[in-house]
Amino acid sequence: MKPGFVLACAFVGAGLASSAPSGEKRTGDPGASQDIALLRLGYERDLIEASLSPIKQQITTLDTLEKQFAAERDYDAAITARDERKRLQNELARLDKELLLLQTREQSLKTALLPDRIKLSLDAATLNDLRREGGAITGWSKIGASATWKLPSLPPGGYEVMLRYRCGAAEGGQLLIKEARFTLTTDIETTLKGPEERSAGTLKISDGSGTLTLVAQSLFTNNLMQLLGVELAPASR
Repeated sequence: MKPGFVLACAFVGAGLASSAPSGEKRTGDPGASQDIALLRLGYERDLIEASLSPIKQQITTLDTLEKQFAAERDYDAAITARDERKRLQNELARLDKELLLLQTREQSLKTALLPDRIKLSLDAATLNDLRREGGAITGWSKIGASATWKLPSLPPGGYEVMLRYRCGAAEGGQLLIKEARFTLTTDIETTLKGPEERSAGTLKISDGSGTLTLVAQSLFTNNLMQLLGVELAPASR
């Protein structure tokens, strides 16, 4: 067996062990604010993500060495390379699980820091076949008319979509609400007592930095509604 190879394996293993997070759950320290806990989780996640590529490169190198040593009939070195490769593969699997756990905790903390309602300003919407009039988005007279908002870097998860609108007796239809991957359809019904706030249901948001779009999907007559407000409420609250 080649002594230099064994020493290299030991050095690589020790270096990876020291650079990987210790697994100590410091985010539960008494008195640590949610902002500090979020920073720590992000730091630990960055450390793990930075270690993934070197580990994968080492696995590839060890696989090549194992085959090379076997071809040279240096079976002791081949076995050492194989064992080190398997150890790193197990380490990679462990880091993958820890990364998923950190991401889940990070998402939970980000959700906890959100306000009860996230208001989407009507003035910030990009309109297609619609217009702003009297503090409302109106002119929903064509199927496909839409209003689109840029989401404010929300953590992925479920959000209840709250709509405030006015809908006359001869108006209404169906509204499609969509984000990067998921959609939600709701009926727009007559508001008998003037403007009302109603829940359109819960939409799963996969990309919190993407867009949210409201689209007129069907019309009873010639107008869907006068939209007065859109808010998102984290469903986990």
